[in-house]
Amino acid sequence: MQINSHYKFFSFILIFLSISSFFLGFIYGENSAGAGTLNNDFQNVWKNLRTFLNNDLSRAIEFTTAADGAYYKSSRTPLIYILNALFNPFVETKMDFIRSIFVFSLTIPIFFYLCLKQKFNKEQSILLILISSIICLSPYFRTSAYWGLEENFGIVSLLLAFLFLNQFISHRSNDWKKYFKLFLTVFFSSICLYFDQKLIIIPLICFLKIILSNESIKLKIFLIFFYFIFSLPYLYLIASWGNIIPTKDAEGRNIGSQIHFYHLGYSVTMLAFYLLPLLLFKKRISELIKSFFYERKNYYSIALFFIYLAYLLIFHEFDKESVLGKGVVHKFALLIFDNDLFQKVFIYFSFFISWIIVLIYFKDNLNDKLIVAYFLLSSIVIWPIQQEYFDPLIMIMAFTFFDTKIILSYRNSIFLYLYLSVLLISSNFYYYNLLN
Repeated sequence: MQINSHYKFFSFILIFLSISSFFLGFIYGENSAGAGTLNNDFQNVWKNLRTFLNNDLSRAIEFTTAADGAYYKSSRTPLIYILNALFNPFVETKMDFIRSIFVFSLTIPIFFYLCLKQKFNKEQSILLILISSIICLSPYFRTSAYWGLEENFGIVSLLLAFLFLNQFISHRSNDWKKYFKLFLTVFFSSICLYFDQKLIIIPLICFLKIILSNESIKLKIFLIFFYFIFSLPYLYLIASWGNIIPTKDAEGRNIGSQIHFYHLGYSVTMLAFYLLPLLLFKKRISELIKSFFYERKNYYSIALFFIYLAYLLIFHEFDKESVLGKGVVHKFALLIFDNDLFQKVFIYFSFFISWIIVLIYFKDNLNDKLIVAYFLLSSIVIWPIQQEYFDPLIMIMAFTFFDTKIILSYRNSIFLYLYLSVLLISSNFYYYNLLN
């Protein structure tokens, strides 16, 4: 009991520090993901917003199909800018808009806490607040919140989709409230796609959970009908762009024209980076490793890595890779090794260790393995592949949509907090030195 009270007291301190650092980062203009400041990605955000403020809707959407990017440059649909143009009263000046997105982003740790409270309803509130406050340590969440960027809109819709999905599932009677909760589930999961195309996995999860459940046929027809309705605007945009993302970015990123198999390895390192501390939320790591290697079937999954490694060694030219993106392991390799061969050995060995971490974490959970397979396979058509595609998304999904069982405790949560604090501090130093 005494130990528990010490953990609670320490948790209060950590919560205060994460929230304080979040506000201080905004006040001092932190740029911990490299995309911050008014002269970086915000230039495109501001240009896109002005396009929808200064033109009628149909004309503004036409600009998203242009190949020169003079009026619109983003890999996402224009829903973010449509909503801000219609409902955000703080769009007259850059700083007013940036402040409004900062305030909007403050809802994310709140919604995350509500999701945790819903899923782990027997846990103490202070523990759940501690975990939800860890979001404030994400360099990518912070940079998006500080500089009016696009990423946090998708996270909000993801969390709301999870909340309403579980409310729908737990609602027993087929009254109007159940239909309303289903509608909100469909709505918020659908707009995940409009805010961030890789989040198409969220409506897919929601759809399959409900369609494969024991819910009534009427509810399932309702589900299919509204998913169809909400897909129509995106189908129209695909027809207009000739691609799944706007024309300018589709050309610049070679979407649909190139396959980047080497991205699989880097994506695995980024996944494993966030799953590694979460292994502590399952059982003792030594037991997990022993149990994993005891089962012969897992060696087939390990063999897949060596097939992939053979492909890299035979067909892939490591020294011709772009240095852009590819996550924390790649950046670390560039910092500690000058020699290409040493970098290659370190990175490929990291691919192997990361693959083992991912396999151990999702050991017997087929549903989560399919979700991870989606993230890995989608990475081969994305260029560049960056850490921000996984942070803080993977950690949030581990506590929400992933089915893999985790056990919460103060000790494990404090370790996760400190682990991600190191990432935040390191990111600040890295980008400060890189950009100055």
